[in-house]
Amino acid sequence: MPVTRFHHRHGKNIRLAEDDMVAHRQSSFAHAIAFGEKPLHPMEIFLIEIRENERGWSGHLRIGLTQHDPGRISQLPQYALPDLANMGKSWVFAVTKSHNKVYDEDVGAEAGSQYRSIFGDGPHIQTYRGTFKRNLLKPLPKITDEVMETSTDSLDEAIAGAEDNNILPTDVGSRIGIVYVIRDQKAEMHFVINGEDQGPCAKDIPYKDGPVYAVVDVYGTTKQVRIVQLYGVGTLQNACRDVILQRVAKDSIDRLPMPTKLKEYLRYET
Repeated sequence: MPVTRFHHRHGKNIRLAEDDMVAHRQSSFAHAIAFGEKPLHPMEIFLIEIRENERGWSGHLRIGLTQHDPGRISQLPQYALPDLANMGKSWVFAVTKSHNKVYDEDVGAEAGSQYRSIFGDGPHIQTYRGTFKRNLLKPLPKITDEVMETSTDSLDEAIAGAEDNNILPTDVGSRIGIVYVIRDQKAEMHFVINGEDQGPCAKDIPYKDGPVYAVVDVYGTTKQVRIVQLYGVGTLQNACRDVILQRVAKDSIDRLPMPTKLKEYLRYET
């Protein structure tokens, strides 16, 4: 299964790393737009994780869809909002610390009615590119020193003892996704925050008019994001390393019940 990457065309302050799966804003807070490498299909989720934040700025990550081919835009705009949105054929949403749900008015008129996620309620999610476990949409739990002290026999025990983080949408580790679904010959865009479908934030998207790309603006306090591979991964070695480092603090690596050479590998950062 092909790996999901960022497009080679991006804002001048963006540096791509880790085989174009990480987008890092090097300076300022402008010119930090990045795109998905290939157009999205209906019910194909583009998921990113916040890896680094930077204090001193206002605002946070922006994410959405565009029908502008990044390889054909003569001059990339400074910002996704409002610049790219003002170019038309773009639907971009700003992620905030709270109140990201946008479906309150669409819930039904009857008392007690509730919004039903487009992903259903099961442990697996079926999409255009295949099926994956629902928990991949959620942030990875951190293994604290306290958990390590009580789970010394194996790493599996430590992971099982860790609890999910109650983190804000703009925090490091938060996972933000974008997807669109077909409704009456048009499309509506949903975004997903830490496993929850936030509802349709844009409707009547003319998806038949041209390819639809994911767009991310590494804006404000958001400094670095990475693509979460739902449908394909790189080497198994790198995938395992990535999972462990997301769950274990760097200063706790020495406490892991594993050989010294593996610990040294975990400390190596590309």
